[in-house]
Parts: sequence; structure tokens; C-alpha cells
Amino acid sequence: MLHLRPENLLVQKTLTEAWNASESGSPLTLDRVISDFDYTTLHVSNSPDNKNVLWLSIKTKAWQSVSKCGDGFLEHLQSKYSGFSGIAPVGQPEQGYDYTLSVDLAQLQPDAIVQLSLLKIHMMSFAFQLAFHEFSLLSQQAQDPASFSGSNDTGTVRQLQYRDDENIFIKPSNDRITVIFETFFQDETDKVFGKVFLQEFVDARKRNRSIQSAPQVLFSHEPPLEAASVMTSRKADKNRRFITFVLFQRHFQTPELQFSSVCHLALFRNYFHYHIKCSKAYMHSRMRYRVDTFIKVLNRAKLDEKDDGDQTRRTITGRKLVY
Repeated sequence: MLHLRPENLLVQKTLTEAWNASESGSPLTLDRVISDFDYTTLHVSNSPDNKNVLWLSIKTKAWQSVSKCGDGFLEHLQSKYSGFSGIAPVGQPEQGYDYTLSVDLAQLQPDAIVQLSLLKIHMMSFAFQLAFHEFSLLSQQAQDPASFSGSNDTGTVRQLQYRDDENIFIKPSNDRITVIFETFFQDETDKVFGKVFLQEFVDARKRNRSIQSAPQVLFSHEPPLEAASVMTSRKADKNRRFITFVLFQRHFQTPELQFSSVCHLALFRNYFHYHIKCSKAYMHSRMRYRVDTFIKVLNRAKLDEKDDGDQTRRTITGRKLVY
């Protein structure tokens, strides 16, 4: 099965080429537009003032919804690059883009190139970091009998609209964080493949003891209760499906686990639909192969024009029958 890497390889390759050219004393002239998943566009270009300074701009569908999740969104992005010299946000983003970083190639470190290729992941992680922080507050309140109001203490539902008709809902509570993916199937066969594919997620946890600590996966046709309050005004659609991941504290206990969980969740929709399309392509290729096999059998069973009527016939393998 495909393992999608969280960093954008084209951004990483472009910045590496520009850094190597700058080190050799012949800086490149760049104006490269890179398309990513989920309507995301990245632009790598030279600064208008200095050829040794690059601008890395991003435009994504989820920017507006992520910025509305809470205060400190821009500070969160800046903190991801504050430890690297030569990287700073541009006061006014590039026209047509949501956010722009200035990268000084003379001060750029090789480790910073990987972090720059993770710009979209860092942007989407803001909503998850708020949920992690709210989970810690709710869990502390649950341990304090004076402030604990019940076993169903839940936090704020955060909605990330990362596509035109699809959303991610994140809801923390005192013992878990629920992440709900809303996906839209335009093809009837995609619904069947999606159900079979997700059922394998559930069955794999039962069969293999080594992955029983993985997050629980639920698949439903109706909106889960955690997202029902946000979707009350939306009309029911039979083509929509909801995929729920239940994260417990063991899945985000350390910063490394938090980063890993965010990367896997941010890429889940691409991973999911990619394998649906691969399954359909594999079945179509097998069908074409079987049809070609049957045609070869039929062609071998045909009578030659030179055969004398019933005196010479051929078997299914193509051999002649001699009476």
C-alpha cells in the first residue's frame, strides 16, 4: 500500500537546487508553481529585490477555516521557523496567495529545507494543536472533583473546510479527541470500494495484536453526534460518508507523536481515495486480461479456410482432429 510522505517533494527539490546553485555562486532564476493535494498551490520565486532571496507562497482552501479556529494562527506558523536563520514571513503576502515566507539562501540551513516543504502540514496542525491543548485542560478538570461536571465534558468543535464540499471536524473531550472526515462520493462504485477499504481498517485491528493500539475507525452514513451540532443546517445527502478516528492520549502524548498523528490525518483523504482508484484500475486491468484470454481461445477454435469441411477440425487448443 502507498505511504504518502508529509513533505512536498517538489518544494524540497526546488529549494535544494536553488541552495546548491547559490553555494556555487550562480543563483537560479525561479518562478515555479507547484500544485499539491486539496486545492493547494505553492509558488517558489525570486524576491523582487534580491536574486539570492526566495519567496515561498502558499494558497490553500483550508486557510480561512483554520485561521478562524482560534487566536495566534500566524504566531503558530512563525514559531515553526523561528529557530532557523534566514527564514521570515513577508509583511504583505504575495498577490493571490495566503501566506509568504522569505528564504535567504545565504543563511539557509539544509535542515530548514525539509521544514519549508512541510508548510501546509504546519498550517493545518494549528487546529490540532488547539485540540491537544484543550484536551489537557479538560482532562485536568476531570481529575478535579470540584470542577468536574460529568463524564461527557467536551470541548469546542473545530471545522476545517479543506475542499469545496468536504470538511474535517475536530472535537476534544476529557478522555479523547474525535476527528471526523466528511467525504463525498460521486460514483456508486466508490461507495462500495470505500466501505470495503474502511472495513479492512476495523478488521485489521482485530486480527493483528501489534496494531490494536491504533486509533479506532468508524464508518457511517449519518453525521456523528460530535459533528451534529455543526451540521444541523445542512441538507442530508446520500452521497456523503463520515469517517471517524478516535484518538486517545497515547496517540499524542509527546510532540513527536502529535506531529505523526497530524501528518497521517492530514493525508488520510488522499490516501483513502488513492487506493479506491487503484482498486478500480486493478479490477479493470484484470477484466481486460480475461477478455483477451477468452478472445485468444475463440480465435484458436476457428476453422481455417483451407480445411475440407468436416474432414479436418480443430480442438480448443488449436490442434487438428484427424478422423
